[in-house]
Amino acid sequence: MQTFFDAAMDRFLKEQHTTETRSATTVRKAPEMQDVDMESVGSRHDPLDEFDPDDLSIDIPRRAAVASAETSTNAGVAAPRIRVSAISELKEFSGKDNDEDRARSWLGKVKSAFIRDQAPDCEKCLVFGDLLTGPARNWYRQLSRSTRSNWKSLLEGFLIQYCGRGVSVVRQYYHARKRSDESPLEYLHRLNVAGMRAKLPIKDGSAAARREHVEHFIETLDDRELADQLALLRLSDAEVLEDTLCARQTSQISTR
Repeated sequence: MQTFFDAAMDRFLKEQHTTETRSATTVRKAPEMQDVDMESVGSRHDPLDEFDPDDLSIDIPRRAAVASAETSTNAGVAAPRIRVSAISELKEFSGKDNDEDRARSWLGKVKSAFIRDQAPDCEKCLVFGDLLTGPARNWYRQLSRSTRSNWKSLLEGFLIQYCGRGVSVVRQYYHARKRSDESPLEYLHRLNVAGMRAKLPIKDGSAAARREHVEHFIETLDDRELADQLALLRLSDAEVLEDTLCARQTSQISTR
């Protein structure tokens, strides 16, 4: 009986020892298998695909790099440069008054803004169309698509339509009208310049020629009451007309 018990105990101890050995072997292999698994997982991803905020070696996107270069100084300190677009400050143009001088002045400001902002031709066409309102906008819409998308053609069309290109200076003189934002004296000065450009004898010509200039001024005024008063005076030339307008303007200022 004792012999049978000893044999059974010996067999039990051997089996237990074998089980512990297998468990220890499994435990030792587990980290190695885990390393293999982790390595295989890592090999499926590019290290640069993972974002690490503490890793300064990650490549900066190209756009951000360009922005940094544009805003950095020699000392390496960021110094953003803020510049207001000249195009954003442009005013609209309606062309209601048919004033060629005003159209030329507006166009000059537009071209200067385009130069400052270094706008390409395609942007010039788009901005130019957006700035037109009223009658000028209707004129723009009736242009062909090829003209509206070509800056040189669009500019040439505007010069012909609103700036008197291709029109004689004589015609410009006879189509002049007083603007609502200028005084009668200012209009006379502008009309005198137009007459001299057209080489008309408005100052050193015959009495009839000088008188015709005065009548043209009176007929193109927007103040009919003033026009009637000047017509009754039968002024002889532009110099007498200028003296009369100066006296009237001084009187109006003193009575205020």
